[in-house]
Amino acid sequence: MSTHNDEPNEHDPQKIEAILSGIDRLPTLPSVATRLLSIGNAEDINLDEIIQLIESDPAMSTTILRMCRSADKGLGDRISTVRRAVIMLGLESVQVAALSVHVYQQLNQGDEQGDFDRPGFWIHSLAVACGAESIARDHPQLGVSPEQAYLAGLLHDLGKVALDLTLPKAYSRALEMSRTKRCALCLVEHTMFGIDHHTAGKRLAEHWDLPEAVRDSMWLHSQPISSLPEGASRSVVSLITIAESWARDMHLGWSGDYGQPLDLYDLAQQTGIDPGYFKNHTSGVIESVAARGEILGLGEHAEQDLLIESLTGANRRLAQLNTELRRKADSSKSLLSLLGAIDAFNAATRPGDDPQSVYAAMVHSASILVATARAAVIYQHNASASWETMIVDQGKVIQPAKRVDGPSGEHGPIRPGALSESGVVASLDLSRLSWLRDLFVDVRQVGTPMLLGSSPDPADERPSFLIVMPKSGSGIERVIRTPEFASVRSLWEHTLMLSIQAQKSRRLGEELAAANHTLTALRHELTSKESLVQLGKMAAGAAHEMNNPLSVIRGRSQQLFERLGTVRDRDSARSISAAADQLSDLITALHMIADPPKPKVQPGDPVLLVRQAIELARSRCITQGLRPRVQLQAKGFFPSVPMDVDLLAQALCEPIINAIQVNPESIVTVSIESASSNGRISIRICDEGPGFTEKTIKHAFDPFFSELPAGRRSGLGLSRARGLIELHKGEIELGNRPGKRGAQVVVHLDTSEEATKAA
Repeated sequence: MSTHNDEPNEHDPQKIEAILSGIDRLPTLPSVATRLLSIGNAEDINLDEIIQLIESDPAMSTTILRMCRSADKGLGDRISTVRRAVIMLGLESVQVAALSVHVYQQLNQGDEQGDFDRPGFWIHSLAVACGAESIARDHPQLGVSPEQAYLAGLLHDLGKVALDLTLPKAYSRALEMSRTKRCALCLVEHTMFGIDHHTAGKRLAEHWDLPEAVRDSMWLHSQPISSLPEGASRSVVSLITIAESWARDMHLGWSGDYGQPLDLYDLAQQTGIDPGYFKNHTSGVIESVAARGEILGLGEHAEQDLLIESLTGANRRLAQLNTELRRKADSSKSLLSLLGAIDAFNAATRPGDDPQSVYAAMVHSASILVATARAAVIYQHNASASWETMIVDQGKVIQPAKRVDGPSGEHGPIRPGALSESGVVASLDLSRLSWLRDLFVDVRQVGTPMLLGSSPDPADERPSFLIVMPKSGSGIERVIRTPEFASVRSLWEHTLMLSIQAQKSRRLGEELAAANHTLTALRHELTSKESLVQLGKMAAGAAHEMNNPLSVIRGRSQQLFERLGTVRDRDSARSISAAADQLSDLITALHMIADPPKPKVQPGDPVLLVRQAIELARSRCITQGLRPRVQLQAKGFFPSVPMDVDLLAQALCEPIINAIQVNPESIVTVSIESASSNGRISIRICDEGPGFTEKTIKHAFDPFFSELPAGRRSGLGLSRARGLIELHKGEIELGNRPGKRGAQVVVHLDTSEEATKAA
């Protein structure tokens, strides 16, 4: 006999075959029983041979005589020989009796120290057999003989015995799992072994060469009748299925199966049996079980004892159902609360919410389970991020998030979710974590703190959080340990992860947009500079070729000016000379943009710089026939600025000239301001004209751009000014005067102190 202890995997065909081979190695039926069955199939029956076979087996002889003396036969002690007993009982009854005795003897010798209740199993099998016999006897339309029904009922569950004998320790675990989970035994068997007791019974029936109807009953019983295949055994299998449900309703013996049996009265209606039949014949079946048990060798079982056992089993089953109903009622209440928590969370969250809003929604969701909506939240968005805390009340953040110092445990930094383990909290020195102590105290004023944590693994990069809120009672702790609450927490975590990712995406999008704006500006600036450089290179080449002609033009115009006598001719000569000078200045400006000069920087007074720039602008405007009015505003002491005074004065004079030309009759104000916050000074040039248009601000530094009438300016002034200012690490900004009429140009320059720090 095999004694496998390992539970085979249902997906391992080799181990399944090992179990079936173990069943094949179980003891075979004695030759007497085998011969008796074969005689029954012969066409010519030799009664003397049958009697000799029975008389050769004392146990079988005793069983046959006991059957004749049983109360239902009514023969008493008048039958004293095997010959008369065989004649009175009939061959089919003798075969059933012989087979029953030998099966019981062969399979009732296992180890009874496990969970398999052998006596209870045989009582249950007898109850199925006697019930099937009673139904078959009273319903001949089913086409099943009582003897055939009895034998099939007695042997229908032998697959359980076969598995217990083959895998004793593993099968005990299967029985225990069926009992604790209150589920069908065949499901547990199939999960653990890959086969169930139905398949094992079929294999045993084939091993013993049992009749086809008995084999199919062992294999197919306890299935819905409508699912049974058509065939000669269908009626027998249906009958055994009904008798199995009847026996379990009577609670006779021990079936080892804790799943819900098929509905007896529904099965009766499908087969045309009056549902009232079972109630009226239960006592008769109990009486038959008591008598057949004694004949089979199970010992004496008084009818009254079996009836008490049936009532006790019914009461025990009723108590189990009541307990299960109470458990399910409690589970339903918990589930209802958890569903309410999910609904509250979903109602409080919206796509795109920031993480703080999601934490507030978590607290609002948890408030469905506890008595208060006030809670503290501690969170860390990843293992390397800072700890942050916030207070939530009535679903709203009443104390915004703030960063705190996270504690360290014995093995280094810990995550907020780890604090939900009381041992971790107990091991922390709260005197060094005043913020954590204050949070606990704040919640303790409402009730005993309860901790709901997530992701305690220090290496976990997912967000870890801890909700500290008062518990409403002992029941809440049981609720938060259920698998359903784990689903609620998973919903929180999933939504939080999406919120953090959305926040990162938004920030990344903003950074990308800002970088794109910067890149566009830099590209535009680079394009402008490249254009200026190319133009400057062209101007530099042209200047070399044009200098001699321009010198000739300038010289000849001066000679003509001296020789000509009329005013008109002298003005024409002067205009020729001025045009040559203007063209020369233009070429010089382009050359300066293409090949900027190297400034000779030394500390200088910004006030003197501005005065020089104003004088330079005034002299250039006077040559144009303008009478500039420029006012300098510079109060206090200003730190020196590293600069090349001549170059920087040329840069500043350009926006001053522009301001004068916009409104020659108004006053242009040039002020010097010191910004102590960044160590820079600002030179602000303001006019009283119409101000800059959007087009001007956008294209002011483009070469040859000007909104002044044609011929007034070349459009290179601001381009050249920005280049010279940037040579001094400065910046130039264009805009309109806030709240006033007019435009303003601001030039920012580093002071000597700031330049020294940067160096």
